[in-house]
Amino acid sequence: MAYPYANHKWIASTPFAVGDVVRANPLKGNTLAFKCTQAGTTNTEEFYADFPNKEPAFPFKITQELVDGTVKWEAFEPLAEELLRLAPTAIIDLFEIDLTVKLNGVEDTLRYHAGKNGLTEDIKFGNQTYPAVPVEVDGFEFSGKGTLPRPTLRVANVNNAITSLILLYNPLAAKVRRIRTFAKFIDTTNFQSGVNPFFTKESDVEAALTTQSGDILIEQSENDTADPNAKIVETWYIDRISSENQQFVEFELAPKLDLTNLALPRRTIEEFCPWKYRGEECTYKKDACFTIDDQKITGGTLEERRAADACGKRLSSCQLRFGRGEVLPFGGFYGARLQV
Repeated sequence: MAYPYANHKWIASTPFAVGDVVRANPLKGNTLAFKCTQAGTTNTEEFYADFPNKEPAFPFKITQELVDGTVKWEAFEPLAEELLRLAPTAIIDLFEIDLTVKLNGVEDTLRYHAGKNGLTEDIKFGNQTYPAVPVEVDGFEFSGKGTLPRPTLRVANVNNAITSLILLYNPLAAKVRRIRTFAKFIDTTNFQSGVNPFFTKESDVEAALTTQSGDILIEQSENDTADPNAKIVETWYIDRISSENQQFVEFELAPKLDLTNLALPRRTIEEFCPWKYRGEECTYKKDACFTIDDQKITGGTLEERRAADACGKRLSSCQLRFGRGEVLPFGGFYGARLQV
């Protein structure tokens, strides 16, 4: 059973019966559903006036309970409910690759699906289109040996298209999201043509779906079960190009902690501020200028004072510019005294 947010919104001051299901606002990023285990009436809008999206703080853990007025909700995972069915629908693997100007030289999101389970057409999920692309993915399995998997993403290099793309944009460190869902949860627009690839055609079973009086029974179609929140998302990063030839290009993926040349901790604990002076994190924009020893520069023109302006990277340097008692953008650690 699917529980799309459009049909299962939480409503204030409303009676709910045992078994009713609501969903949290999608802006919260909560993919769980919440089943009523104790009948009653929800709290008023005024009660949740200061809450995000003006609704209860729905939990993010399965089986966790929430009291809402006289109603009691219990969190559950719709995907698990579908997985435990005797005949679950096909599992759909969708992929998104996020490219950024800072890391890859372009701002774009590439979406595709690998064409598994006989699906060779575009798939729409969450109002986004995922074209079928000749791609092989492998190695996502986790083991108990203590090492994290390093999956591979192999893309067909037809007419050297992927090689040309690599020459234009650096794919390393790009974020790859693997989205797993079931066929019953993809968008209803996938079936506007009237051809449903996951269920038996109505014409084939019409005789079996009639009563003795000849009335045709109505069964739930896949169009009734679209749910963009019913998904599991895994996040990976492109670590290296492991193979490249005229047939395919293979990328090796890694979790963020396993990226090549990624040192931990990312920030060194020291007493000096690491931010660039007058940069985005520093935020200092005033005309007052100082030497590296925190002495105010008074002579010369503004351009000359700016040329001699330098920050000592100390807490006192920050206080001198922003004032004592103010909230400081100081990026160092006050009590640290590391000798390097």
